[in-house]
Amino acid sequence: MFAHRGSASPRRSDYDLIEEAGGGGESTVRGKNEDLDDAELARTNLLGGKTLGLFSSIVIVVNNIAGPGMLVLPRVYQDAGWVMPTLVLSIICVTSALVATFLVDVMARIPGNSSFQRRIEFVNIFDEFWGKKGMHIAQIMFIMNMIAQIVSSIVSNAQVMDAFIVFLNPNQATYALQILPYVTVLSWRPPMDSSGAPLQFSDAAECHASKVVPFQDDSESRVVISLGYLSLALMLVPMSNMNLDDNIFIQKVSFYMLLVLSGEFLLQFFFQGLEHHHVPAFGGDYSHVLGSIIFNYAFIAIIPSWLNEKRPDVSVTKTVWISSVASTLLYAATGMMGAMAYTRADGNFLNTLSNSCSPTVTRISAFLFAFGMIGLGIPFISIVTRYSLLVGRVCGPRMSNFWSVYFPWLVSWLFYEGGLFTELIAWGGDLAIGPINFVMPLLVTLTALGVTGIFRLPFSSDSQRGFMTPARPGDSEDKVNSETIVDPLPSSIKRYYRPIASVCAVVLFCMILASIASHSSRTFNEYWRDTQWADVVTP
Repeated sequence: MFAHRGSASPRRSDYDLIEEAGGGGESTVRGKNEDLDDAELARTNLLGGKTLGLFSSIVIVVNNIAGPGMLVLPRVYQDAGWVMPTLVLSIICVTSALVATFLVDVMARIPGNSSFQRRIEFVNIFDEFWGKKGMHIAQIMFIMNMIAQIVSSIVSNAQVMDAFIVFLNPNQATYALQILPYVTVLSWRPPMDSSGAPLQFSDAAECHASKVVPFQDDSESRVVISLGYLSLALMLVPMSNMNLDDNIFIQKVSFYMLLVLSGEFLLQFFFQGLEHHHVPAFGGDYSHVLGSIIFNYAFIAIIPSWLNEKRPDVSVTKTVWISSVASTLLYAATGMMGAMAYTRADGNFLNTLSNSCSPTVTRISAFLFAFGMIGLGIPFISIVTRYSLLVGRVCGPRMSNFWSVYFPWLVSWLFYEGGLFTELIAWGGDLAIGPINFVMPLLVTLTALGVTGIFRLPFSSDSQRGFMTPARPGDSEDKVNSETIVDPLPSSIKRYYRPIASVCAVVLFCMILASIASHSSRTFNEYWRDTQWADVVTP
């Protein structure tokens, strides 16, 4: 990827080595002499090596799929019914697996990277095919995507961490510093069982009708920094400075916890009873369906980082399809059963499971899930973001660390209070995660397959193809017929590679636009209803 420097100069610090090589400036990713090569990046321990096997690869992809968006699915099923969420889950499951394998195929088509020997991160792909203009757009969208994931994970974990402090505190309280509308110290206690006796599974649903979100106050909007938030930062920030291969043990622990704790939650739903809320086939509010579901499949942007550190013998298609299908089945079960088991599901479902209304075993499981699954995903996303900023030459090591590790913690507390978590998930899925994980990879796939008109194709031949043009067998000029080490489609339908990618791009783009329109309409209607203008205009 880069020209090897290979001199025996005196040892410098890692930061100096990167910055002198152009890490803080506007250098190209395609091999200028002043750039740092992959070997030196690895030697500085800022990047990892190719050590991840099949199981480790599945662990990483599943853990990245099973993020904070999973926590809003019971609420989505209650609002929208079971047909639309299940249908959208199925569509996004198949599409995400296709897009991920398409993207890997595109990486294999980059000159000098047929066996993934170059260190290419997500944004570098767009530089190779679209030039600087496309890369800058991808960089902005990528950073928005990763920050949205980190912030949502922090918020959901901090709320549960406060419930954990209540669980440990003999006074059954947690505390926060209120910043706005005025500065004061707050304490919060959850709704308690009036009898003082331990709650049984069958009693939990009625108790959950009380307010369970820490420091939520419907009478006023306020901004707080909670004790749970600060405690979580102290634990997770140091882990975010690791490398991906150093982080794999933590990811495996997180994966096992996902399997065990998800099973406990499903048992909790079953024993509590699946008759507390009737989930119709079709509901009345679809505004959160696509954004919330697509948020769960934000793993496509991390695929290049995983690819750079997987062993050559690990199958891309097997890893992606197993991870995507298994995660989707878990999502559907969690969303449907969670919606049926509670009269009204909270937007962050871990708040429901972790508060005093749930049996002790479920509360402990929710605490473990929050930290072990969602929380330990924060360092992983921070690491991938740092990789992309470094290899993409967006900034040097110090600023890469700042934007990927510290900046999210400096802003996440603004979204802690009230129902902002659900809105963050839905809008993040519509505006950031959908475009960067689905639409843009599909467009760059079409560029790599010879479709022109999407920015530019620096190393294309004179042979050009249309969006819906199937490949003709034996046409050596058609890029679809070029073999790579990746098989994104079965050989029987490979000639329809371009039409399939085009249809996926159009369908997803239209779904995202429809979701944005629905969500905007809902937000406007709520604002109109809650303001005095509705009273003035309405007769």
